[in-house]
Amino acid sequence: MLEATSPVPGQSVPPQIQLRGENVQTNDGGLDNIQTFPLFRPFVKFTQSETSIAASGRNIVAVYNTSANQPLIQIAPGVLQFTQRFLSGFSNSTDGGKTWTSGFMPPVAGSPFTFGDPVVDVDRHGNFYFSGLGTNAAGQFTIQVNKSTDGGVTWSDAVIVQQDNGGDKEWLAVGRDPVAGNRDNVYVTWTSFQATGQQLRFGRSTDGGVTWTTKTIFAPTPDPNPANPQNSLQFTNPYVDPVTGRLYVPFARFSNSDTDFLQIMVSDDAGDTFSFLNFNVPGAPNPTLLPVVQAGELIDCRSGGLRLSIHAGPDIGGRFGLRSFVNASRLTIQPAFAARNGVLYLVWSNSTSPIFGNPNGRSNILFIRSDNGGLTWSTPIQVNPIVASDVHHVLPSLAIDVDPNDVHIAYYTQHADGTVDVDLANSRDQGNSFTDSRTLRVTSTSFALAPTNVRLTNTTSTNYDRTFVPCYMLGEYLSARSANGAVHVLWGDGRNTVTQPVNPLDPISGQTHSQEDVFYQKVKAQ
Repeated sequence: MLEATSPVPGQSVPPQIQLRGENVQTNDGGLDNIQTFPLFRPFVKFTQSETSIAASGRNIVAVYNTSANQPLIQIAPGVLQFTQRFLSGFSNSTDGGKTWTSGFMPPVAGSPFTFGDPVVDVDRHGNFYFSGLGTNAAGQFTIQVNKSTDGGVTWSDAVIVQQDNGGDKEWLAVGRDPVAGNRDNVYVTWTSFQATGQQLRFGRSTDGGVTWTTKTIFAPTPDPNPANPQNSLQFTNPYVDPVTGRLYVPFARFSNSDTDFLQIMVSDDAGDTFSFLNFNVPGAPNPTLLPVVQAGELIDCRSGGLRLSIHAGPDIGGRFGLRSFVNASRLTIQPAFAARNGVLYLVWSNSTSPIFGNPNGRSNILFIRSDNGGLTWSTPIQVNPIVASDVHHVLPSLAIDVDPNDVHIAYYTQHADGTVDVDLANSRDQGNSFTDSRTLRVTSTSFALAPTNVRLTNTTSTNYDRTFVPCYMLGEYLSARSANGAVHVLWGDGRNTVTQPVNPLDPISGQTHSQEDVFYQKVKAQ
């Protein structure tokens, strides 16, 4: 068993915080594979990341994006074709996280595609639900949900929540109905990209995911003031208060300036109607907006676009006056949220600079709480310890215990040498404080970022795993869940390596470098 250590040099961790077992790899590395074809750079399919976890009793389900099940065939000289692309992977444990079995989430019947963005949750009867992206049998883009009634061992075919060619970044939450308290509803939210802007869409199932009703619940309009929020939103994170059944939908709202915003929609009637909570921040364009400055440096990922990221290694020179790095992982501003009996908890990663994408900015995890259902909020406090050699703290996930005093926040920490760890901050006073001594280093070893942005030309680049876009490594979230008296942490990890095949077309031919797997750790934190 690993000894509990602090990310703060010389700081001890109290005995009430313990690592239970070792870091365990949940995905089966034997499923990774490399395919090579004449006239093509090799296809090194070794990426698993972007994680979500849920637990019920001894059953634990871990879900993640995966590149391992994308077989290619050559249909003509110089022409390749995927026979299927199952990007939605899962691992399940029936022994409390000691051992894991891996698989691929079934698609919609007749479809050869699932496209990841995985989220898992569990109802009070131990049924697990998975939401992700995919297509129907006709190849049309879908928001979809799978269900498991045997602890995550087997899964139903995906059920379509809605066919939406503009759909992206869905999230799922399961929880009690606010009126029919014995019934658990399943909710899915997502962003739909339309010609008029991005819309927040909503699906609800009251029969265990068999049938769905859907609608658009927010469609913002543009604003002539670039500092105000625009018709652009993303990264919803719905959550059901397990005591009251109240449904919360926090999300990110974007401006055309340095400062963006978080907002929260709320429903007391299972999604029939919604209203906005107020933050009442002085100087904000309206009371419903919480101003934030996104973490990370804006870099040139060439074929992957311009992206906020953490990175390592030398600047290889980008376009538009931006820097570019071979080793990089892109970032998002998805809010982490939880609620219990009207007490609300909200966490995000915020830049230390007021300037969007500033290369000199660092980032910290910030936390606020409302004790009265969102009528008033506490002043933001910094969650992560101050360590001079740490540069960024990003992609937080929030878990609360049945005991309302215990709040747990997992996040990635990047150090000055470019390596990355996962840390877990723990509060014993409902989030009033996150002391250094109660912050735990979850990872047993620091890991390096993979070569995800390998330059091909001045305008193009490639991920070493060319089935994923450049600058994709850790994905856009990790996961922490509190269940069964423990905190379950799941993350994308680069401690393992892969060697590129020798190939004259590959700029990193023969190099050995980090690659991504999914790791799990159980923590006892009181």
